[in-house]
Amino acid sequence: MANKILFPTDFSPASNAALRYAVSFAKQADARLLVAHVEPGLTAGVGTVPPPDGDLANDEAALLALLSNVSGNEKSVAHEFRALHGDPAAEIVRLAEQEQVDLIVMATAGRTGLRRVLMGSVAEAVVRQATCPVLSLKEPPSPNLTLPHLKRATKDLAPTGRDEPIDFQEPKTTLAEADGSRAVALLSRAIEARATDVHIDSLGADDMEVRFRIDGRLEHYCRLHRDLAHPLVSQLKVMAELDISNPFQPKEGRLSLPDAMSGHEVRITCVPVVGGESVAMRLLNRQHLLRPLDSLGLAPDALLWIHEMLRLGEGVVLVTGPAGSGKTTTAYSMLHALDDSRRNIVTIEDPPEYRIGSFRQMAADPRHNISMTSGLRTLLRMDPDVVLVGEIRDAETAEIAMRAASSGKYVFTTLHTRDVASTITALRDLHIDNRSLAGNLTGIISQRLVRRLCPHCRRQTPIDSTGAQYFLDEGVPPPATLPTVGGCGKCRNLGYHERIGVFEVALPNRAIREAIERGAAEEELRDLLRTNGTRSLLADALAKVGDGVTTLDEVRSMTWVPLPSCS
Repeated sequence: MANKILFPTDFSPASNAALRYAVSFAKQADARLLVAHVEPGLTAGVGTVPPPDGDLANDEAALLALLSNVSGNEKSVAHEFRALHGDPAAEIVRLAEQEQVDLIVMATAGRTGLRRVLMGSVAEAVVRQATCPVLSLKEPPSPNLTLPHLKRATKDLAPTGRDEPIDFQEPKTTLAEADGSRAVALLSRAIEARATDVHIDSLGADDMEVRFRIDGRLEHYCRLHRDLAHPLVSQLKVMAELDISNPFQPKEGRLSLPDAMSGHEVRITCVPVVGGESVAMRLLNRQHLLRPLDSLGLAPDALLWIHEMLRLGEGVVLVTGPAGSGKTTTAYSMLHALDDSRRNIVTIEDPPEYRIGSFRQMAADPRHNISMTSGLRTLLRMDPDVVLVGEIRDAETAEIAMRAASSGKYVFTTLHTRDVASTITALRDLHIDNRSLAGNLTGIISQRLVRRLCPHCRRQTPIDSTGAQYFLDEGVPPPATLPTVGGCGKCRNLGYHERIGVFEVALPNRAIREAIERGAAEEELRDLLRTNGTRSLLADALAKVGDGVTTLDEVRSMTWVPLPSCS
């Protein structure tokens, strides 16, 4: 079967220039050239829309004249022209599959190499979706390349879901970024995709995988040859002022970012693993940290209880949940609500996730003999009104936090526990006596994060008796219909967009304090909490399902929910 090359054109000067190289490739490979123009529209498919007026004129004859007069070679190129309408990237990919082309050659308006891959364009969308190699050109390469060479060189330029070996080595000149570095370009793309974490992992001796964590789920982004990946990792280390000479030593740091990214902070951890090195970066958005309390997803009664906690102004407030459940965001939002310039707010964290100008923030630093415990002792001598302890990890830190609360300080901290009742057990395991717990606990907030349904494509289905029983068992009125996922371009066809908190908020009353002081077990404490009006995590999640915020499948996928599967 003869080779086929697809060349999408928008009749721009960049397309005109790139077409000459597409013709040269077609001549050398004795390939048929399929030239396509996509007119944006709602209905996809091949039509009779003529090419627009421009330098190439508006008919096939003028196109043939250009095709047959390249590089002084009078040998004409076998070709045909297609006019389509619809989404440009989707139509290009559809036509390529329909015609079984061997290569797509297309112009890009200015992004090439890794910048094109990371920063996004129609070309990027084509590369992501196409099943054949794609060559996107700004300053096209030498026309002396052969089609087999192009196939090999271009198959892994961009993110794909295929597990093909990566053997493309891109010239260093095409990796240079006009506005910074390729490391900055990667971070910019991750931020644009709303990623909270970026993982770069070794897949063997020759290539590495880049994944983004978006809405709590790790998603494959791209694979890079070591000649691209290793300089990229080194650049990230340099930005974090880490030693790049010894890859066999674990390293942690914070990246120095350009002014255009001043609203974000990036922490990096580099760890030697079998087969190479693994890099994890946490992307922190200041706007997402200091959020109003009423934007976190708290139910009205839970929000009232949190405002009551803030009004009390002393004791210990615990925000609990697993890693990545939004504890720091909730804690900082509460501190922000207290920040009226009349309070001295100090923090000790390992490390501080965000730098807040109005807070006095201290970092635990073992290299300088500053532990969470010693740092907290020092901060308590700074006349604080409010203290944030990043996390209680040991008995000594827990004891100092309780003593600070006993002296009239207002202490906020986090802890890894399942729910409110299990938080009491965890503190007892850290040797905090029941009397101290009962006297110093101002409030406990347990939380998780669930994905929020995309508002543009969510659907509704009737609820069955099994689904209704889930709601009734938790004391939540069942809805008439259940929300389900759809899929659209705004949510990348996942059906979900962003996340929202699920909360259990407890404001201990006299009965609960007495139960804690006499050593009541978890189950008794849970019963008392329900009697006191505290909604469980599961009940709050089901209420959000009833409100159309998330789905029953999403709630069921969370490890803390003991639900059987249902249709």
